[in-house]
Amino acid sequence: MSIPVDPSQLETELAQFGYSAFLLTVRDDETSHVAHMTFRVENDNMYCPISKTAAGNVEKRSKVVVLWPPYETDGYSMILDAECAVEGDELKVTPKSGVLHRPAAPEAPNELDCGNDCAPLGT
Repeated sequence: MSIPVDPSQLETELAQFGYSAFLLTVRDDETSHVAHMTFRVENDNMYCPISKTAAGNVEKRSKVVVLWPPYETDGYSMILDAECAVEGDELKVTPKSGVLHRPAAPEAPNELDCGNDCAPLGT
């Protein structure tokens, strides 16, 4: 089950998820590189300390994913698709889209109606 996250509302979500997340980039051999980073937000962009491996990856492939695991049992993960670039001694991550996501309830894995679970954020 997924709920869209508007990148302009990221600060609101970070109040719950925190500023530490996993940055996923792609290596030359097309495998994933995962780095646990602490981000700061400024002007709708996220910044984190530079990682040599991640920096090398984003210079060739700028599309990245940032993942926050659930902060509560059976809760939502937050997943952002973003563009990333090296900017000085930091990585600049510009969110493009995102979702709050969790698996469907085990008792109804094929059910299309997610009921109150799909209520808009903030309600």
